[in-house]
Amino acid sequence: MLGISCSEIRKKVRKIVSHYKTSDPSELCRCMDIILCEADFGNSETAIKAMTMTVSRVSCIQYSRTLPDVVRHFIIAHELGHAVLHRKNHIDTGFFDDISVTEREANLFAAELLFGESSELYAKMKNSEGSLFQFAAEYRVPYELLAYKIEIMKDEGYDVPELPYRPDSRFLGGSLWDGKCCNCG
Repeated sequence: MLGISCSEIRKKVRKIVSHYKTSDPSELCRCMDIILCEADFGNSETAIKAMTMTVSRVSCIQYSRTLPDVVRHFIIAHELGHAVLHRKNHIDTGFFDDISVTEREANLFAAELLFGESSELYAKMKNSEGSLFQFAAEYRVPYELLAYKIEIMKDEGYDVPELPYRPDSRFLGGSLWDGKCCNCG
């Protein structure tokens, strides 16, 4: 069960996008005075891809310098979700089971931020003849991120397709290095 509802997350994202006139995660970080910096976390499958720290109301997102651009984009969106939704002295490394709720919320935040308005996505999905996996590949995102957006759309009342499987809240911790996650290599 979520600590923050889909509806609340959707409202927060819409408010931020409306206020700052952008949905680009890196630009939002700059606008919101969230420090973005590269780090050397290595590039093995188990290496940390990013980390968010908020201490004394100052947030910093460190991300691995070895991330491909397309992966970095949604990793930063996910970490921005932590910075916005979980401000109180939060350190996220993605390795502890007790943070699966916050990981899920950050994934929902990233999905809402990156996919934008549900009505536009819904219309595109209805006109698509491919699978959800192919649709995700067209958007250059992993299936799991699309699945989180579909969950939000379902919460909004859209008649969305059943998901082949429910995504693991820590899917970003897997092997995203080679682009095979979304066929966008």
